[in-house]
Amino acid sequence: MDTRVEGVVANWFPRFLANGLDYLDVTRILDAIENWDQWGTTWEAAGENYEKLGRDALAAGHSETAGSHLRRAALTYQFAQFVMTGDTEARRRIHLRMADTYRTAAPLLQPPATPVRVPWRGIDLVGYLRTLSDDSPLVVLIPGLESTKEQFSTFEPFLLERGLSTLSFEGPGQGETWYEHGFRDEAYVDAMRALFAWIVDRPDLSGRRVALLGTSFGGYLALKSAPGLPVEAVVDIAGFFDLKDFDNLQPVIRDNFAHFMKIEPAEIEDVVSQVDLLGTLPLDVPVLAVHGEVDPIVPVEHAHRIAAAQMNATVWLYPDGTHSCNNLHTIVRPAISDWLADRLAVGA
Repeated sequence: MDTRVEGVVANWFPRFLANGLDYLDVTRILDAIENWDQWGTTWEAAGENYEKLGRDALAAGHSETAGSHLRRAALTYQFAQFVMTGDTEARRRIHLRMADTYRTAAPLLQPPATPVRVPWRGIDLVGYLRTLSDDSPLVVLIPGLESTKEQFSTFEPFLLERGLSTLSFEGPGQGETWYEHGFRDEAYVDAMRALFAWIVDRPDLSGRRVALLGTSFGGYLALKSAPGLPVEAVVDIAGFFDLKDFDNLQPVIRDNFAHFMKIEPAEIEDVVSQVDLLGTLPLDVPVLAVHGEVDPIVPVEHAHRIAAAQMNATVWLYPDGTHSCNNLHTIVRPAISDWLADRLAVGA
């Protein structure tokens, strides 16, 4: 296994498992990869196996089995393409395959994931809505740097089980929205305003209590977007405070930021300089900041800075937690969901 593969695995092996992939599948995939050029094709082949199982089950009328296999196929495709910064065409092809596969799985989930489109600056921002009762609180989930709305399909059940509806959303630079608009700090904040205007205008969503939850760079985006929005709580999982140490990030992370912003690496300095929570915090709503103390991607110092700026934040630091505490997902995700359910309970 070459050094680039080793680095990606060291960063994200727990993430593969936290997002619904089978341990034995993941180890078989990784054992078959000897060099970086094999990353995408090996993961894609594994996704194809699950996609065939899912489509065969769907044709046979076994919708629950089909939904499970197709969702897992989509997430396998996600991890085939999420670090392919050197091959834009292959990344695009596999990502679109992932989105299409999940689109087939979405109505088969319980409750179904309904696609939504939010008009913004002449394009549509996309997401998936999973609703419970008409008055259930709503959690808006914001993905990170190379995450997607589909990846939240394994976080949503923790929230749904606690009576919280979910809306997993891709803003500028993320997922399917990336094809139309790269990330800029002010653009993302404006897109979130458009999303909340859309929520208010929908009779089935208007009046619900709403919270934001963001993972990794999505944690930063949740905090940055919150001012002025009708939210009752914000959860930041492993978010940045700023990108002043951008040059010290791992090369694959820097490359993904350039992809995220749709610019050449040489142009990135001006854009990353705008990424900063200084002046945004403190928020006037409850904030939960969750961070692993051995996070190799976003150092825990960012959580300390967020806590100092927010002052009354609830901060959970896990001494053996890696990035987004994915290695502790069976502990951390239920706890976060309980915290949100407590804050969003009617009359809380």
